[in-house]
Amino acid sequence: MTPGFSTSPGAGDARSARRGAKRAFVLLEVLVSLTILAVTVSAVLRSFSQSFNAARRLEVETQAGFFAQQLLDEFETNPPPEGASEGGFGDDYRQYWFHVEVDYEYPDYESTSRREEISEFFPLRHITLEVNYDNGSTRAFRAIRIESAIIGFERFTSEARSQLQFY
Repeated sequence: MTPGFSTSPGAGDARSARRGAKRAFVLLEVLVSLTILAVTVSAVLRSFSQSFNAARRLEVETQAGFFAQQLLDEFETNPPPEGASEGGFGDDYRQYWFHVEVDYEYPDYESTSRREEISEFFPLRHITLEVNYDNGSTRAFRAIRIESAIIGFERFTSEARSQLQFY
């Protein structure tokens, strides 16, 4: 008889059964670890995607803020007409457009005889400005909305305004 080997029937079968059970357990461990890894990777990728979208939206809102400031500065120099109007920002920024509503508020006098003199005064202009964004691939949205007012007194003289229009 060789040492370490048993001649009894079924002794080798028990060892091979244990080796087979050990292989199946290792395979089960690998499958579980791969599943955990897949769930973790998908969570990280989703987080990355959400942060990328938030950064892009912030970039759009910042650019819209620059456009809104530019329009408000222009409205102080050249007052917009009363009512609603829309426009864009040129070919380089086709995905941005604006909608502006302007209401004029004239000084109210108790005496109706002085109402004719109201044209001498500049009205207070209530402005509601919206800058919208649509790149064609995502849903369009309002990037910024500003409610402001421009006081009735002109910031520039008529001579300065005419010179600014040439630049």
